[in-house]
Amino acid sequence: MTTTGDTAPVAPVAPVAPNNPTIRPPDRRQLRTFAFDPMSTRLSGRFLGLDVPFEADLLPGPDGSLVQVVDYDATRDVWYEPLDLNDPAVLAQDGLRPAEGDPRAHQQIVYAVATSVIERVERFVGRRFRWRSSQKLRLVPHAFEGRNAFFDPKRRAVLFGYYQADRRDPGPNLPGQVIFTCLSTDIVAHEVTHAILHRLRQYYAEPTNPDVFAWHEAFADLVALFQHFVHRDVVCEAVATTSSDLRKNSGLLQLAREFGESTGRGAALRSAIGTEPTPQRFLSASEPHERGACFVAAVFDAYLDSYKRSIGDLIRIATGGTGILPAGELHPDLVERVADEAVKNADRLLGMVVRAMDYLPVVDVCFGDVVRAIVTADRALYPDDAINLRGNLVEAMRRRGIYPEQVASLSDVALEWPPALAWPKGAEADLNNREALDLNDPEAPVDLRNLILLAAMDLDPGGKPGALQVKAPLGSDPDEGDMGDPGEVLFQTLSRWARLHAVEIGLDPDPELRIALTGIHVAYRQAADGQPRPEVAIQLTQRRPELEDQELPYDTRPKMRAGTVLIAGVDGRIEHMIAKPLPFKDAAAIAKLPLDHPGRDHHDAGVRRLGAMTGWGEQLDIVDALSEWTDQPSVERLTFAAIHAEIMNADRGI
Repeated sequence: MTTTGDTAPVAPVAPVAPNNPTIRPPDRRQLRTFAFDPMSTRLSGRFLGLDVPFEADLLPGPDGSLVQVVDYDATRDVWYEPLDLNDPAVLAQDGLRPAEGDPRAHQQIVYAVATSVIERVERFVGRRFRWRSSQKLRLVPHAFEGRNAFFDPKRRAVLFGYYQADRRDPGPNLPGQVIFTCLSTDIVAHEVTHAILHRLRQYYAEPTNPDVFAWHEAFADLVALFQHFVHRDVVCEAVATTSSDLRKNSGLLQLAREFGESTGRGAALRSAIGTEPTPQRFLSASEPHERGACFVAAVFDAYLDSYKRSIGDLIRIATGGTGILPAGELHPDLVERVADEAVKNADRLLGMVVRAMDYLPVVDVCFGDVVRAIVTADRALYPDDAINLRGNLVEAMRRRGIYPEQVASLSDVALEWPPALAWPKGAEADLNNREALDLNDPEAPVDLRNLILLAAMDLDPGGKPGALQVKAPLGSDPDEGDMGDPGEVLFQTLSRWARLHAVEIGLDPDPELRIALTGIHVAYRQAADGQPRPEVAIQLTQRRPELEDQELPYDTRPKMRAGTVLIAGVDGRIEHMIAKPLPFKDAAAIAKLPLDHPGRDHHDAGVRRLGAMTGWGEQLDIVDALSEWTDQPSVERLTFAAIHAEIMNADRGI
């Protein structure tokens, strides 16, 4: 209080608050897409919305932090005007209204779907996703004229084609109508997933067995199909129109309907249901799409079984215990609750498959490996499996002929990847009490602290990602040299550790054979008890040029690679080892090892694997009509573009 002469005290005047406080930018951005494709929107009269992160620094294209839309039409040599999603007029209406004749709407759709798919994968893998060397994935909506779309690893791009609908059987389209593959949510999600999988496992671009590309196709189909469940109103409609029996719905569990019908097939490109659960189809399938479809069908067998069980109580309550729904429409409240269960089960099952990526071999994957990876990853988070989802999935796979070969049974314990056990040193070592391998080996300790710190920083979606780059210095041997950068130090110590334990982890100890650190990251995943489970995944590879065809050039011949994935706790203790070995160079030295030394098992497994890969390559050469006209092995001509090409898959497509 203040006084002025004889006047009464005057209260101080409070400062006036500024009228321009900082307005926080939104966290999310709403963007509209077609109802899976333009044909579906025309028939239903409905558009769908995608909720994606708001990138304040988004440039016209759209050009964001992870994806960049580059709209160049090579067929017509035309650059289309890029869309600015931060334009006030565009922001005010939640993005452009999708239109087949507006290239900017095409750009919006590929950006929205790609961003949504990447975000879902981030949520399941438990870490922030980044492309290699912080590069962006290019999306080219009008790349060429043709009935095709594919991921090109060399260009780091997804290329979408456009074509004219079949003139005799165009489905619900005009004969000769231009169909844009970039407007199909399913096709965009499928192709972007190929790129994601290539980032996580780059050597799956080398088809060393019939399952490698088939797994690529299966994984891409699963992500695209489960992307349907992001749209809750679509799920509610499917539940209402089928009286909760999702097997009767023609759209929710089908892939790329417009593409399939416009090309004269008369049906969607692929369906997750509708085939008998027998092993004959898988055992006889060799084409990647067909073989992968068997895996997808098994996953949806398990999904529909678990979904049916999860809504059993709701149906019993609604029917007074009979379980038989009366004719007519379901009560809206029941539709909402059943849809909740449908979405929850879809998330749970897709999460099981995506999380398994860290537990897959770094090279030469087969579907049996995928089954083991799913069980191991899920068991770490849900040890009790109270709803028997793992058992249900494994049984669905078995019914379709998909299971690992080198296991004692199909129980969780038998399917789980084994631990990596250290071989005791010294003549008096107790071989009956072998401990797990540990990255804190005194002879080559690996300090994970910086890696764990930066991974924890990555968990903040609004913060800056960690900047640790794990790489060897240019022009140096990874086992030698002064490395001052934290990433280089980690590379050095891991390389020394891997060399020290090479035989135990299935890699050749010969110093002339370089052991490469292909990847390392920390993931934080939420377990059944609600607590995070941090773990470190390490990928090691080793090329074996002496096992390759010496008559072909070094850079162009089929590669022979051994590889090992190590799953460790943040304390450095190795919990699981996923090895794909090759025969050791010094077989005589291996023969002198004790009978229960892991090196013996790795060598024997490597002999079997080398024989299988060689036989697979020879089989491809026999069935390939071009083998007589070129020296290039058939395996080297198998690429993502080739298996998607119309000429190779006239009856299958993308």
